Amino acid sequence: MEKKYNKIKRGFSLVEVLISLLVLSIGISSVLFLMTANTKNSINAKNQIIASELAQEGIELVRNLKDNGEATLDALNALGSPYNDKRIDYTSSALNMGVGTDKRLYLNGGFYTHTNGAGSVPTKFYRTIYLTVTGTKALSTREIEVTSYVTWKNNGFASITGFPGTCNIANNCVSVKAVFPDL
Repeated sequence: MEKKYNKIKRGFSLVEVLISLLVLSIGISSVLFLMTANTKNSINAKNQIIASELAQEGIELVRNLKDNGEATLDALNALGSPYNDKRIDYTSSALNMGVGTDKRLYLNGGFYTHTNGAGSVPTKFYRTIYLTVTGTKALSTREIEVTSYVTWKNNGFASITGFPGTCNIANNCVSVKAVFPDL
């Protein structure tokens, strides 16, 4: 009598399964890494946009003071020299408070302000204004250069070594500069 042997159906070996799992886990890990990096970049881009707008707002607020006649050189002299490290809000009628004061911005009613009042929420953003006066009034060449700096570093401007010369995106800092004729 002749014996019939059934052919043994071969499945995947243990080595093949382990290699497949390794390739699959590397693929999933890569996707998760890319998603995390993309989220971090999106948050950083959002902070850059907000900081740029806050820096521009600082320039516009100084321009508003100048248009109202409050930011002429005579008014700046009352602030004391140098004309840097100042704060400004949409609620204030002048540049104020110099070196050593808190430059943190608070969100209150949809507006950013330096005032930590009732209902204010502290943000990660800090803003300061620097002013440089050039030329002479007698020759009608006097200009006021306004630079608005905004950072979103943990400790504000104190954590940026060499500020303001090192204000750049790598240090989580942006600046906007404008020149106004002093009329």
